[in-house]
Amino acid sequence: MGADGAQRHPLTYVREQRGWSMEGLTRLLALAARRRGMLKQPGRDRVYKWEHGLASPGDDYQMLLADVLGISQDDVAGLGWPWWLPAFDAPHPFTARGTHAALTEVLVALDHPDRRGFLVLTTGGLAGLAADWATIEPERLTGALAGRRVDKTLLAWLETQTIELRALTNTSAPECTTLVHALLKTSIQLIRTGVYDEPTGRRLLQVAASAAQCAGWLHFDQGEHGACQRHWRTALHAAHTADDRDQGAGVLSDLAYAATWLNEPGIAVEILEHAATRTHAPAARSLLDLRRGRALAVIGDQHATGRALVSAERHLDRARSGSTPAWVSWMSPADLAVDAGRCWLDLDRPQRADVALAEGLSLLDPARERTRSVVLAYRAEGALARRDVDAAAADAREAFDTARATQATRCIGLVSTTLDGFSRHRAHPAVASLYAHAGR
Repeated sequence: MGADGAQRHPLTYVREQRGWSMEGLTRLLALAARRRGMLKQPGRDRVYKWEHGLASPGDDYQMLLADVLGISQDDVAGLGWPWWLPAFDAPHPFTARGTHAALTEVLVALDHPDRRGFLVLTTGGLAGLAADWATIEPERLTGALAGRRVDKTLLAWLETQTIELRALTNTSAPECTTLVHALLKTSIQLIRTGVYDEPTGRRLLQVAASAAQCAGWLHFDQGEHGACQRHWRTALHAAHTADDRDQGAGVLSDLAYAATWLNEPGIAVEILEHAATRTHAPAARSLLDLRRGRALAVIGDQHATGRALVSAERHLDRARSGSTPAWVSWMSPADLAVDAGRCWLDLDRPQRADVALAEGLSLLDPARERTRSVVLAYRAEGALARRDVDAAAADAREAFDTARATQATRCIGLVSTTLDGFSRHRAHPAVASLYAHAGR
């Protein structure tokens, strides 16, 4: 999981919330064990392994943790590890009050960031959120009456900034974080305190949804999965209340992408099934199919993956700029080829993956350096699988340099994992040079 893995685990979050050191938690577990008459007691090294994802506690140790944290054994058995830990949020309902709560939550988080690295909704909560979105109709908008009437010129300017910032986040993520947060904060404050009619309210909510969606990607790239998921959840609520089903489907597809990235492909497939029920734009359908293919490939379903990729290509061929929602305007044949390549890698088809990844690189916009670093890491992995160590080392070296330049934690972490795969070839001259270049 890496050197910072501990801050990404919900057990670490729970422990630090309570002000306990690892040694302190170990002592509490020992006391709980004595009360139950148990001879075995976990040491600090075992707690360390749990928090770094190196091991999971067995049933006896989970029972002791539940005793210490005041959690019922029924919740432990019903939710499973680590979802029963008191580190996760409950989904907000798709009501005006629920949307207000989600917007307020993000507004507070902008001033007091929550750096939880794990997903803040349980897998069941994520699935429930998607199911509710697909079935609950939005309530009628009513404008808040606490402040001044929303200036239409200001609103038009905010909408223009949303479009420009969405494009900027694809190429200059670290530099535009402050701008995206400022746009999000401004739109939420106008929603909460402005005076506006229903059409203006919908436009404000669409601005907030777009800004929150962009902010979510910025947090995702930095490995801040809790903040990422919270922003996307808020974007989903805002889009829903604005009755923008296409954008809501896009936010759900982002949540599904993150679930696949964090090795929860089954949840990703379930989320995408709900998302597909409410959007008909060809580019949006293409993206949903592509991300469904990614999840199915991780699961290992080759036939379903192939069908999803064919469907994604067919929908993308039908896409036209005039009918493509802004949130998916970046979708291109390059993205289709890149993700297809990743699918074939996951399905142990390195030759087919190499063809797709090479096509993706040739079509990719040069400004999209984060995506380029990811593709090069994938291609290095595929070359290693084909036993072409020289080609793999060359791609890995370029991926390393590109990822470092992006400053994106997600990209740097992926390349680091790719470099780990070269360890058995350490004596190879190209690998020795690569490791020296990377400071390993």
